[in-house]
Amino acid sequence: MSTYKLYATKKGEIPDGVEFSLRPCNTKYLLVFTDKELGAPFVEIPPETKLTEQERQFVMSCKLTINKRYLKEHQKEYADVLTEFLDKFEQELESASEKSDGGESTDQ
Repeated sequence: MSTYKLYATKKGEIPDGVEFSLRPCNTKYLLVFTDKELGAPFVEIPPETKLTEQERQFVMSCKLTINKRYLKEHQKEYADVLTEFLDKFEQELESASEKSDGGESTDQ
């Protein structure tokens, strides 16, 4: 999965191929959230930067969209892993049940 970064610029337009952008209310700057490396006039915003509520919501919305897309694209892989986990869990439960019953089966 690509690493997305937050960038800002006071001048400039949304670069081609950038999906997520925001011009916060009452400001003169543009934010973009992208997995592309952007140069001047864009400046990378470090993750520890304190953001406004609107900016935090923008980044969270972008991350949610990206994660949903990734999960949808890899749905079969996740289903296979979950099925394998549940099969092993069921085996462990049956084993534990047999031990606690002294090896007697409760099937009728």
